Amino acid sequence: MKKIMQFALPVFMLLAIAQNTATAQRSDTDRYFDESQGFTHRLWYGGGIILGFFGANGESTFSLGATPLIGYKITDNFSIGPRFSLIYTHYRLQTGLDRVTTTNLFDYGIGAFSRYKVFRSFFIHLEYGADNEEFVTAYDSFNDEIISARSVRSNAYVGAGYNDGNGIWGYDIYLLYNTLAPENSLGPPIEFRFGLTYNF
Repeated sequence: MKKIMQFALPVFMLLAIAQNTATAQRSDTDRYFDESQGFTHRLWYGGGIILGFFGANGESTFSLGATPLIGYKITDNFSIGPRFSLIYTHYRLQTGLDRVTTTNLFDYGIGAFSRYKVFRSFFIHLEYGADNEEFVTAYDSFNDEIISARSVRSNAYVGAGYNDGNGIWGYDIYLLYNTLAPENSLGPPIEFRFGLTYNF
């Protein structure tokens, strides 16, 4: 219940801000969005690249992934849309003095986000999604095989960031807190993201 409240309160606050902004800026929005240009005039695109390496105690991983998102501008300052993620991890395990066993892991996820420009380039970002994660569970020495399993985990992020752009291309830097992070997780509930944007 506590985690639900931690996520629900910021969502309700953002919706209230968005409603007031949409009402107050209706005339500005009508001028800004020229409907004769079609649906794509309201779209913006963004996303980041994930690159990581970890090694310890005979284990090592190399990760490469992408996290694209598509935003739809309800007003000039408020947008919503889907977010996707696809991450590939190459896992290596040293099983002897000169023996190494490897496997490939794939994580993928989908979610929805809302973003509101508070002041110029600063914005509030809310996001909810589900990630299907593959992880190593054991090593079968008889068959020289790494055993993996999958689990689906929900995430609910609340955070803020900065976008620096010239109206067409730009970059995002933002910090998010996962309100649904497991209490027994080894990783921190805070996530730092960097990515590029187009037409934001």
